[in-house]
Amino acid sequence: MRHQSIAFLLLVASLASLQGCAKEYSDRDIVFLDVEQAQVLVENREVSLFTKPRENTWLDPRSVEKYSTGHIPGAINMPYRNVAEKWEELKAYGFIVVYGNAYNDPLADAMSKTLMEMGLTEVRTLRGGLQAWTNAGNPVTKGRRP
Repeated sequence: MRHQSIAFLLLVASLASLQGCAKEYSDRDIVFLDVEQAQVLVENREVSLFTKPRENTWLDPRSVEKYSTGHIPGAINMPYRNVAEKWEELKAYGFIVVYGNAYNDPLADAMSKTLMEMGLTEVRTLRGGLQAWTNAGNPVTKGRRP
């Protein structure tokens, strides 16, 4: 009986190690910024003594159609459905500020958590999304990014 218990524990331990150590992120892990904080962050470059400066950016996870109707000037459009294939393009940036349509936008929250799970550590989320951006008197750009 003792050998069966040891064998069972070894089996459980080996199965647990196969699942990996990937951290799952929750809403508590999302770092929210208000419009002013996000603007300051995106306008500055990430600076380090050991690496070259990297540009910070806005990220819009909405569909191409919604992005075309109005987005934060300079924002990258990466529809959430494409993140698994395209997320590595974002490694070139420092801080990434994700935004959706409005407050508590599930798409923006999902994109932020997914990017963190992919290994991007400098992900932030715009509190209030595009609605907060326009309510603060900021412009939007229409059409696709060149």
